[in-house]
Amino acid sequence: MEAFAILLGAGKGTRMKSELPKVLHPVGGIPMIGRLVDKLEAMPITRIVAVIGHRGDLVKSCLGTRVTYAHQENQLGTAHAVLQAERLLYNRSGSTLVLTGDTPLIRQSTIERLLAAQRAQASAGVVLTAIVKDPTGYGRIIRDAASGEVVDIIEEKDATPEQRAINEINTGIFCFDNESLFQALPGITNHNAQGEYYLTDIVKVMRQRGISSGEKRFEAIILEDEAEVMGINTPEQLEEANRAFYEHMGIFA
Repeated sequence: MEAFAILLGAGKGTRMKSELPKVLHPVGGIPMIGRLVDKLEAMPITRIVAVIGHRGDLVKSCLGTRVTYAHQENQLGTAHAVLQAERLLYNRSGSTLVLTGDTPLIRQSTIERLLAAQRAQASAGVVLTAIVKDPTGYGRIIRDAASGEVVDIIEEKDATPEQRAINEINTGIFCFDNESLFQALPGITNHNAQGEYYLTDIVKVMRQRGISSGEKRFEAIILEDEAEVMGINTPEQLEEANRAFYEHMGIFA
């Protein structure tokens, strides 16, 4: 069975205070998105699609022909970004990883575990989650109280006080059944506080459309070390990520 990967790298990263696209800032001396491509190339991935936008020419100069490119001209949200890869992956059978281009510390073994979980369960999708002390700013994982199935992911700005108390968060990293992914994407709307098309809404859309049901339910893999997906949105966070990389090179390299 084939496997594909979509890397989200179109954001401007305005809080980095740099003209350089966020995903090109180096961690351990290598651009963030380049580290992810290194790990994916070591796996049996049929096609890697990089979704680019702001200064995409620089991302192309960095990655060259190692990946295929899709363009997101307008920043309308993560679901809209993934949809830009549709022409390259539509109607292909297999599994599709979706990773944010600013998570260079994620281990290859974690990506492999996520892919294996989706395949083993033949699930519509699997989300990588983490249990954190302070979930502020992250989307919360909503599970069915009886079955433990993931039934929704709620962004903080749209969450109720009760939902904000949940400390299981979305890392932004997924693995989908490829055909199920592109069946569900058109059902996502931008009726939320940000007015964006959230990829996280795919969980409830799949349930509503019967794409994830019965044995093909939406699953979750809980990350053991949240440092693998630490947010890198500011120069200070970039410095922290570099510090973590050099302190634990054998883990995050």
